[in-house]
Amino acid sequence: MANINKPIRMCIVCKERIYQEKLIRLQCKNGKLAYFTGIGRSFYICKNCIMKNNGKLLKPFSRFCKQDKKTVLKILSEFKENIVNG
Repeated sequence: MANINKPIRMCIVCKERIYQEKLIRLQCKNGKLAYFTGIGRSFYICKNCIMKNNGKLLKPFSRFCKQDKKTVLKILSEFKENIVNG
């Protein structure tokens, strides 16, 4: 019984398959990025990808949030600020 199957999910940015417990589950709700509330569509991102500030974040987030890249940059900067500050 030592080998228990754990759910594996994929980060939307780096496409790496990681155990679900090590990923952050997010959703876009009312034009803002939020932790998953249990209702609606969601996606997973690894902690390494969310802390990086590069162009790789823009395409997947704009696709999932259905926003333009300028709006996505604003949303991401607000969310990163919330993560760093608490």
